Amino acid sequence: MTASSQTAVLIHGLSEEHSVWSQQESFLQRSLNVISYDVRGFGTSPVGAGNGTVGQMADDLAQILSAHSAIPAWLVGFSMGGVIAQRFALDFPERVHGLVLIASSCSMGRAGVAFFNSRMEQAAQGGLDAITLITQGDANGCFAVDDEQLIEQYRQLRTAAVKDVNGYLNACRAMLRLADEPMTSELGAIDCPTMVLAGELDPYCPPRASAMITDAIPGAELTVIPGAGHGLHFEAETRRYSPTGPFGSSRLCASRGTTARPQLTAMSKPLTGLVRN
Repeated sequence: MTASSQTAVLIHGLSEEHSVWSQQESFLQRSLNVISYDVRGFGTSPVGAGNGTVGQMADDLAQILSAHSAIPAWLVGFSMGGVIAQRFALDFPERVHGLVLIASSCSMGRAGVAFFNSRMEQAAQGGLDAITLITQGDANGCFAVDDEQLIEQYRQLRTAAVKDVNGYLNACRAMLRLADEPMTSELGAIDCPTMVLAGELDPYCPPRASAMITDAIPGAELTVIPGAGHGLHFEAETRRYSPTGPFGSSRLCASRGTTARPQLTAMSKPLTGLVRN
């Protein structure tokens, strides 16, 4: 960790583990303390007594931040990780400095329900072999760029991240709950700087899902990356885009109306560290 007074926590998506953020870590560590970890049920983190809720995953994160004395922190979440970040900001608002939500969502429609039900059924019947096939197929769908070497690298990372069928099923159940328990109506309570990034061609969490988050969180800012798919944090083509964001500087200003509230301002460095170079 650096001597910085600010911390960024990187939260991976379904069927990933913390090493997916390796390039972002090297960039962000220039000016921040950076924590990346394996979400319950993936990588080296056992599923334990997983109850299939995002709330439990947020509680896990709270324990990690307490152990690192990293409060408050910037939370950077990709896909499922973005859902965890939103839940954490609602349950532990005093522990959040700001949010960066990448290709994420706050609710789930019929297509999402079908997506997760199909994968859970296949995983329950076929075990890890079935999950490997699912994971590799989903990895293909994460990219709009035609870069077989990059996609194969991502396939391998995702395959290695899932070691326990129950861990995968636990995460799927947690995401599926968004169908009956959407967070949309709660997000107005989030009172911290929030940046939302979406890929124009994302088939899993399309820009309209990010727009729902942006509309629901007061003051949130949305950037849609042209020509990018779901895997914004891994897709090589995103190196061409440099939206400004919260990690270039610790400079924040407060004041909106009569209520002081931190806002994102134009920062001195690009947010390119959050997408793959």
